[in-house]
Amino acid sequence: MAALLQWRKFSFFDVTANIDGGQLAEALKGAEVTCTAGGRGQVYIGDSAGCVHGLNRQLKVSTFVAHGQPVRSITAFDHTSIVITIADGSPGTPSEVKVWSPDKLDSQGRPTCLRSLAPDPRPAPASQRQSQASQSGPSRNQVPHVTTLAVHPNLSLMAVGFSDGSIMLYRGEVSRERGSKHKVLLTVSSGLTSLHLRHTTRSTHLFATTRTHTYCINLTVRDKETTVELDGLGCEPGCSTLADGRHEHHFLVARPDALYSYTSDSRGSCYVFEGEKTLVAWFRGYLIVAAADKGGPTTRSGERSITVYDLTNKLVALSTRVRGLAGVVGEWGGLYLVTTEPSLIHMSEKDLHSKFQLLFKKNQFDIAISLAKTQCCDQEEVAEILKQYGDWLYSKGNHAAAMDQYLKTVPHLEPSYVIRKYLDTQHIHNLTTYLQALHRTGSATADHTSLLLNCYTRLRDTQQLNEFIMSKEGAVECDVELGVRVCRSAGYYDHALALAARHGLHHHHLAILIDDKKDYSAALRYMATLELEEVKANVLRYGSVLLNHVPDETTELLISLCTDYKPSNSPIVKEGSLDSYPTPEDPVRADPEEFEYLLVGHSEQAITFLERLTDPHNPSRQLLSPRLYTTLLAEYLHQYSLAPEGQDQVALGEKVLALLRNPDTKVCRDQALLLCDKHKFHDGKLLLWEQAGMFEEMLAWHGERGETEAALAVCSRKAQQQPSLWCSFLRQLASASSPSPPNPHHLSTCLNNIEDKGLMPALEVMEVLASSPHITLGQVRDYLLGVVASHSSTLAAEASRSQQYAQETAKMRDTIRDLRTGATQFTATKCNICNNELELPSVHFLCRHSFHQHCFESYSESDADCPMCLPENKKMMDIIKAQETHRSQHDHFHEQLERSSADAFTVVADYLGRGVFTHLQSLSALYPRLNTTKTGGRGGGGGKGAEQIKRNEVADSSQEGGRGTRHYHTPHQNNTASGR
Repeated sequence: MAALLQWRKFSFFDVTANIDGGQLAEALKGAEVTCTAGGRGQVYIGDSAGCVHGLNRQLKVSTFVAHGQPVRSITAFDHTSIVITIADGSPGTPSEVKVWSPDKLDSQGRPTCLRSLAPDPRPAPASQRQSQASQSGPSRNQVPHVTTLAVHPNLSLMAVGFSDGSIMLYRGEVSRERGSKHKVLLTVSSGLTSLHLRHTTRSTHLFATTRTHTYCINLTVRDKETTVELDGLGCEPGCSTLADGRHEHHFLVARPDALYSYTSDSRGSCYVFEGEKTLVAWFRGYLIVAAADKGGPTTRSGERSITVYDLTNKLVALSTRVRGLAGVVGEWGGLYLVTTEPSLIHMSEKDLHSKFQLLFKKNQFDIAISLAKTQCCDQEEVAEILKQYGDWLYSKGNHAAAMDQYLKTVPHLEPSYVIRKYLDTQHIHNLTTYLQALHRTGSATADHTSLLLNCYTRLRDTQQLNEFIMSKEGAVECDVELGVRVCRSAGYYDHALALAARHGLHHHHLAILIDDKKDYSAALRYMATLELEEVKANVLRYGSVLLNHVPDETTELLISLCTDYKPSNSPIVKEGSLDSYPTPEDPVRADPEEFEYLLVGHSEQAITFLERLTDPHNPSRQLLSPRLYTTLLAEYLHQYSLAPEGQDQVALGEKVLALLRNPDTKVCRDQALLLCDKHKFHDGKLLLWEQAGMFEEMLAWHGERGETEAALAVCSRKAQQQPSLWCSFLRQLASASSPSPPNPHHLSTCLNNIEDKGLMPALEVMEVLASSPHITLGQVRDYLLGVVASHSSTLAAEASRSQQYAQETAKMRDTIRDLRTGATQFTATKCNICNNELELPSVHFLCRHSFHQHCFESYSESDADCPMCLPENKKMMDIIKAQETHRSQHDHFHEQLERSSADAFTVVADYLGRGVFTHLQSLSALYPRLNTTKTGGRGGGGGKGAEQIKRNEVADSSQEGGRGTRHYHTPHQNNTASGR
């Protein structure tokens, strides 16, 4: 009993009584509960009337009659719906064993009985046993009854124990008679109280108990079964059970003095639980023990104490009392007690979180940790419990014990949580231990390493510090980079430099030289020994600092990086090059754009750097990008704005102009223009305007400054590319903002160029001149006289041409009228195609062309057109169609009129000539076609008059003449004219 008192008690189960609501009592109808079982979602209860009652998850009861005698035992399975029942036979007959299938119902609605057998271990023949059974007297009472039964999970083995101590083994399908074989395995001195089959992937063992012994039979190999006596003590019926696979022992036996455990070959540990045990069961790692009160009643209806033990964690999960316990069943995820009332009691296990909360309230952290491990909690959950345990110990002042718990949380607990608790100087030893554990598990960060090194420093533990930094064989090794940092922080710069150089930590080496020792020249010398990528990375990191302190040396290093870089410690002649003729190698260099930002604020160094890269005498020169050329221009202009007026400024200006004129520079023109304007470098701005063709801006700039000669020079040089400059120059001369009258020579030159090139109408020129307050009529007298004379001659020429067109139009109209009203004589004697004498039938056209009919049909494209006049007529028709198309192009006319900067009247006249503003009627309405005569040959008007195409009347007459009347001459008709 003293051992039991050492087990701590908790309430890990909630007990709910009478959950069936009286349904079991109604189903049994006064019969007593004799046995229970659970499996396949059903709870089975056997009674003294031979019935089996099944409860499903909804607690609905279904009943069927299994035997004529009380049901002694029920066996059910989780993976199949097979149920096996046992009942004693009538006096003098063997027990009945039946195999049922609840899923298959017979015609009466009860489960189908798959197999029924009456096992008898006696070796006598069946006829003899039957005759003995019919006799009266003591021999009839010697028939052994079945006391226990065990079945293999796959239903291929069944062991039956008898009251005479015999064990019979059935091999084959349990639910079938056919193919089943049986034999007696063992016969002992007393009756069997329990049988349990334990199956693994490698072996199958049968545990058997009597009231005096405990056995284990190996059934793995057929016909080679072996028996081992495990103990000289046994147990009462119902006082043994199998543990699940997670338990280290296979078989548990309860006796009044203790609980014993066994493996397949020996006895294991013993748990001292005193008291008379009446029933034991195993449920999900828990051992359920029912015991009668000491000195109390021993009947089944008496009150019993129910204790649930957690053997792994050494605790009592529940302790309660139940009256009239009939059986324990584990089903539907819970534990159920069946009483003799009858009723059903539910013992539901609390969830893991509730268990932890209960343990935490009682500060039972060690049990919580053990429980978490047995419940297969993940490492994070176990670490959380360990953390709470450590917090509780820390709050009690037991810092060392708390640290032991915190060490177990590595690496799952956030290290900063523990570190903050032990940052005080008095806890530095514990903190050091924790930090070492972090490094052993690989969970430490750079901050943790720094903190550990600080702890070593505070403790003056030189040995640990040296091992941590320099040792390569110790349990704790330091990152070389962290070792360098520690040496730097402690002021051991030379040691840090040596360590960094030995392990190739170049950026740390340079950081110590530059930041700590301020030896910039040594840093540059060290950089020059590195490879290109390493040098480039460190120059980008420290270049600004080096340019501030050693600008010239740093600039030389940048130049070497961007031309043809070779480390200073590399051999002059490579190994193996003396054996053969050396071949030239491509230069190894960096992109200058990567160092551009370093040169900001170092104008002279930037100019030197960029000039050296573009020096034509440098064999490794390279063309820079437009961005770097723009940077060079900006630095030139910056120095230009700072230089005093004189030779230095002029020299810088020449450099700027040379840079802008160089076609290889590819300077960004927009940025260059902004830079020249910002630094007031006017020559560069004018040059950029000229290169960009912005002559108007040049002219306006000279005009604002009153530089008329320069403006005239711009017009003289660039007017061929942009003639409108003369117009702009004229407006500039006539501007009211001009401070003085224009130079007569400049004005005359401008007007003459405008007149010669026809850049502006005279009227517009006069409007511009009239707006000037400085220009007088005498200054433009010669220009006006020339304009009047030119216009007079042009007017006379146009009048003469108009008169000529009028005469030709009148002549054409007379011809058309004669063709319409008078007769036409055809006097041609030769065919105009073959030039032979005409013969009938012949074809004549009004255009005076005549043809043989066969010649006309061979060469004509249309019966209504003269072959000789057709090409010319087509040209005229195309011109007329083009004029009709132009009539609808009003938008195009307005656009061309707006773009015309010279003479708008010329554009209007041209469109008048095309007939844009004339609404012509259709030609068929003006000149209806002449009807074809049937007395003569066919003919048509001539295609003359193409020169008069500019007049619509002439065009209409040509249209009519090309498609006139056709006359046919045949041998049977007379000619309508004086011809043939």
